[in-house]
Amino acid sequence: MLIKDFLENVCDQIRYKPIRNDISEELSLHIQEMKEEHLNYGISEKEAEERAVANMGDATEIGKKLDKIHRPKFDWILFLLVTILIGFGFLVSSIRVQRIGEDSVYYLKRHIVFFIIGLFFSLGVYFFDYRKIVRKYKIVYGISSAIMIFAMLFGFRTVGVHTWILIGRFHHVDPSNICVFLYVIAFAGMISNLDKKICNINIEKINLKFRVDIFKVIILSAISIVFISIASGITVSIILLLSYIVISTANIISSKENVKKNLLKLYGVFISLGIILIIFSIVTQNGLYYRILRGINSTYNYQNYTERGGFVPYKINEVLESANMFSGLDDMETYFGLFDGGTNHALITVIAYYGISFGIVIISTVILLAVKLIMDYRKVKDTSGRLLIIGLGSTILLQAIFNILMNLNLIPITDVNLPFVSYGINGLLVNMISIAFVLSIYRRKDILNKKENYKKIKFKISYE
Repeated sequence: MLIKDFLENVCDQIRYKPIRNDISEELSLHIQEMKEEHLNYGISEKEAEERAVANMGDATEIGKKLDKIHRPKFDWILFLLVTILIGFGFLVSSIRVQRIGEDSVYYLKRHIVFFIIGLFFSLGVYFFDYRKIVRKYKIVYGISSAIMIFAMLFGFRTVGVHTWILIGRFHHVDPSNICVFLYVIAFAGMISNLDKKICNINIEKINLKFRVDIFKVIILSAISIVFISIASGITVSIILLLSYIVISTANIISSKENVKKNLLKLYGVFISLGIILIIFSIVTQNGLYYRILRGINSTYNYQNYTERGGFVPYKINEVLESANMFSGLDDMETYFGLFDGGTNHALITVIAYYGISFGIVIISTVILLAVKLIMDYRKVKDTSGRLLIIGLGSTILLQAIFNILMNLNLIPITDVNLPFVSYGINGLLVNMISIAFVLSIYRRKDILNKKENYKKIKFKISYE
């Protein structure tokens, strides 16, 4: 049997087609090495090739073994954890029905409809090769920026964010949910496709040297953070900034080159961006400074505030102090209509209606989700896949952390939902698609990783 026939027989047994070329190339190189050894004994090229192939063993058996190793994997644990959180999301929707009555059945039906739509899109993403969209990171970044600009120019502002009107009964969509998702994908693509170009600028005795690709990433990141800050406020932009930091940190640590030095540079750049973001937000957003102070004060001095900024934290504290372990509050009518229908205050709403034990389950599930995402990150071989897992995962977990801390009165009230649990079709769709991306990456985690060799291209600019 010749090499070509052997490789075809092996690959015929492997059901996961995307891995066939990688396996074929690897086996071919190994057979070629053995063929060269046989040629040293003075036999013909054809006979050397046949002996090399024979030494490999039975092609069918090899193919079956490789098929078991490289069979697509489904992350059942991650799927189960997300399913639990989505189940709590339906529980929150049912609370709306109890609180408002028949009128809110419409919202429950809408939640079900958009869950089905999200499931449909998630299935498409799961079977889609994520590497194709990562390679198009420039287009992804452009689409996200175009959406943000369009929303700011032609949308309208409600509840502090720029939104679009959809056809229907009081429907609107917050574009920042979609754009944060797209920006994270684009950033992961930028980081995994750094070309290491170096620019030298010589001005008399002054010599400036910097990485062109890193400079471009910093500028584009800053622009995206500013767009999100203008459209949706400082909290969402901070989440995006922190996601960028997590992705960059993971990439630097995995590279194992000048880790401490590069991390110091990274944190210096992002801390500077964070300071600029805070100053920009305070200057451009009316009343932000006073809302922050009021929120901090209300956390520690409930009695002095009767307006919404202090009243809600005060009532949250009441719920936490008087909540039962396995049942709702005894005087639930006092809290009817107090919270925002299970959006920002989904966790405290569940605790008030069903007991502290339900809140513990939600928080525990979020912690386990964080652990599972870290484990998946470490198992994936592909660089872009690893960065996508850590990026999308950190975006979801940061939202959860902000929301849980807010519901426990540990930070001021912010407009951040609890992923999968809070009522809101926009967040539900985006988070389901994000997890579908992670499952898609995990499905292909055993694909061989080909490292590309990049050349340093130096530019020299001189002024006289």
